[in-house]
Amino acid sequence: MSVSARDIERSHFLPLDSLEAMTPSFDWKGYLERRLVRVDSLNVAQPGFFRGLEATLTSTPLADWQDYLRWRVLEDAAPMLTQAFADEDFRWSSVLSGAKEMQPRWKRCVRATDGDLGDLLGKAYVKEAFPPAAKARALRMVENLEAALDERIGQLDWMSGATKQAARAKLHAFGNKIGYPDRWRDYAGVTIGRTSAYANHRACSVAETARLTAQIGKPTDRGEWRMTAPTVNAFYSPTLNTINFPAGILQPPFYDDAWDDAVNYGAIGAVIGHEMSHGFDDQGRKFDAHGNLRDWWTAEDAANYRQRSEKVEAQYSEYTVLDSLHVNGRLTLGENTADIGGLAIAFAALQRELKGKPAPGLIQGFTPEQRFFLAYARIWRRVDRDEALRRQVLTNPHSPAHWRVNGPLSDLDEFEKAFGCKDGDAMVREAAKRARIW
Repeated sequence: MSVSARDIERSHFLPLDSLEAMTPSFDWKGYLERRLVRVDSLNVAQPGFFRGLEATLTSTPLADWQDYLRWRVLEDAAPMLTQAFADEDFRWSSVLSGAKEMQPRWKRCVRATDGDLGDLLGKAYVKEAFPPAAKARALRMVENLEAALDERIGQLDWMSGATKQAARAKLHAFGNKIGYPDRWRDYAGVTIGRTSAYANHRACSVAETARLTAQIGKPTDRGEWRMTAPTVNAFYSPTLNTINFPAGILQPPFYDDAWDDAVNYGAIGAVIGHEMSHGFDDQGRKFDAHGNLRDWWTAEDAANYRQRSEKVEAQYSEYTVLDSLHVNGRLTLGENTADIGGLAIAFAALQRELKGKPAPGLIQGFTPEQRFFLAYARIWRRVDRDEALRRQVLTNPHSPAHWRVNGPLSDLDEFEKAFGCKDGDAMVREAAKRARIW
């Protein structure tokens, strides 16, 4: 992803005739007819890409295009072909990732099944790994986090009453998708055999394309998940105004129904707060409670927001990843804003959860507040090779894991107090430079 690709306001519908005029060397009507797609306009997020495509189409020999497209087919098929293809595919990917060893076969098989028949796998996964009690506790956490964010919005001294009212309306309209969908996908008509893994993959791919194509022109399915239940990830959808937490991420080290509140709120709670914050980051804030791209901010409030987000951008741009390679503070602005906000909201939600209960004692010598921050640090514990870090900095809107921990913590008074830090300590950012929006 590039910085410009994050600018949602660049995206706009173009009549098919305008797109054809932009790329006269590409037969759009023929392409869409072959894909069984009937539209008279398309949502074009990056017009510059298509202008570049036209230049490439006219300057690149046909034989080169044929080689490239042949490679794309083989790249998709390689994991399901013979070992020689799988080995060559891994050798190519390792140039960018730095990985030295291919994942074991069973992991690759599970990933392929999740990609092609995700809801069938998800149904079995949920039955095994995500009982109703775990879902109920996770939903309670979401409620506490929403209440904490609502309270923080109300206390902001830089936002007007009108904008606060709209922000709260958006927050209260969040759709909370926890664990798994209410309705599992039906794979009727998909033929799965025992003779060809690639044929099975193609059958699933064709069926999925047909399913998505059939949605064109129909009312939006707000129950659509867009992630399978076993997925270890989470996301906020600005157009649906939903936060999604599959059962796969509601597992250790993010969540365990047996853990104490401090650890769960510091781990998955911070992730929930992160996704909520995306509804109000530099891009998410441009969508209203119904998922429409609409400016609901006063001019003064928007200016105040930009002033605070510029601090976030400047802070992360200071961080060195490799040699002279720095985090791209502008590319990662939305994710960094969500990390800082998510932690602060989760910490406040923990206080709500603990209010009125007997004070938790020390566990392994750590207070609840310390366990909260240690749990957050643990979820980002990882080792990256230099090749993977370089690619991440250049293309990924998320900061490297090291700075997803040390960056937000250095901004929070709560962290400073929990560990008795002092001004001038390595993990305490100068007060005037601290980035805090929510």
